[in-house]
Amino acid sequence: MSQSTLLLLLFFLPFAGAFFALIAPIKQLKAFKAWALLMSLIPLLLLVFGHHQWIGSSVNYSWIPTLAIRFHLSVDSLSLIFLYLTALFVPLSILSIGSHRVHQPNLYYGLILLLEAFLIAFFTARDLALFTIFWEAMLVPLYFIISLWGKSERQNAALKFFIYMVAGSVFMVAAVLALYFHASQVASPTFNMDALASALSAHPLPWVGAVFLLAFSIKTPLFPFHGWLPDAYCQAPTSGTILLSTLLSKAGIYGILRIGMELFPSLIEDWSPFFLGFAIAGTLYAACVAFMQTDYKRLIAYSSISHVNFILAGLFVWNFTSHTGGLLQAVNHSITIGALFLVSEWLEERLKTTDMAHTGGLARYFPKLCWITLVFVFASVALPGTNNFVGELLIFFGLFTYSPWLMALLGLNVIIAAAYMLGWMQKVYFGMPVFRKPEWKDIGLKEVFIACPLIAMIFIIGIYPEPVLEYVKSSIKIVEKS
Repeated sequence: MSQSTLLLLLFFLPFAGAFFALIAPIKQLKAFKAWALLMSLIPLLLLVFGHHQWIGSSVNYSWIPTLAIRFHLSVDSLSLIFLYLTALFVPLSILSIGSHRVHQPNLYYGLILLLEAFLIAFFTARDLALFTIFWEAMLVPLYFIISLWGKSERQNAALKFFIYMVAGSVFMVAAVLALYFHASQVASPTFNMDALASALSAHPLPWVGAVFLLAFSIKTPLFPFHGWLPDAYCQAPTSGTILLSTLLSKAGIYGILRIGMELFPSLIEDWSPFFLGFAIAGTLYAACVAFMQTDYKRLIAYSSISHVNFILAGLFVWNFTSHTGGLLQAVNHSITIGALFLVSEWLEERLKTTDMAHTGGLARYFPKLCWITLVFVFASVALPGTNNFVGELLIFFGLFTYSPWLMALLGLNVIIAAAYMLGWMQKVYFGMPVFRKPEWKDIGLKEVFIACPLIAMIFIIGIYPEPVLEYVKSSIKIVEKS
């Protein structure tokens, strides 16, 4: 099978799966879940078994010739990292769903598969118009997942999420059009990213780059554009929270790497002190707010804001070491935050609450869940031997060469993160015990099976990071053009 055929198959299979889920006359809920899981696993299998064939694969067809828009998808080492994240966490989000609690399962699973297709297209788009279309399109499934299947305040959370996203996207569309007309003045009108990079190298447009960075900062989110995140994460169903935290935030990081560093490198380099200041402030602010939480799901949500801003601090320090650490930490964050939201769901499923004031001493009732949570908590606080330790260490090294004082300031996050994550662990599992309820049961083989791949990745990257690091370095060299 040719490379272009494989890429088309990777793109269209989730679409086909979503279409079938929406029209299929299936009555059993488990059948929908099995179908969605199967269709989401196929892209992962294609990526794993065809790993050496993906780099360089490309599809390039004329789509709207009047506007010079082409259906141009291409895979390089950077996009492949995010394709793997998509192919891994979409099935994980489906496995986290309890079938007995899902109404309209055909629509629910169809939206998840549709989101997977949009993400695959977004991470491989080399035409800026196509990039923007799928950037906007991925919001629609997530909005409906939050608003239709979320918790009691889901409508407000979904609306806030949508307003924030659209506010940034409106300006981004204007920026895309500005680049199109700019290219027509320099050479010929085009949305091709390589041609735009060439045009901008001769005649840069800093204000256009600033608009792109604003849109990416909202979706990631960079402080102070984080207002949508805590409510969206806490009100979404668990599968939606996993998709938001592991993939949507990475779409913003990918945008900064792909558009920011390829098309506007001088803008990021010149403004790096400004961006870095916001990232460090966001890291410490969110960590302090997380420390004050009494709801453990909101605690994890704010910890996600803190860690994402930590990643952005690495990307905004203009040196190769910190960029490598930032990209590696983006992968690590997906693994760790997805794992933490999984165990929070398993806890909530049993306790019927996320309030830490009504929990304590649960290690004696849920020993397996306790040990799995402890591994994920250790990874979150970057214990040596876990994946986050490697990424954070590289960011610290890169930041030290830029400013030892800023490195020391950012280092406070490590202390605060250890305080709130270990505090949560101590309170919920080892604090004053509560009386056991008859319906409480420890996690079973299914949950252990879901957790094992995440645990394996945490320790593989933490103990022997070299293969992953080499791959990440090659990806950074692509966007830095070194």
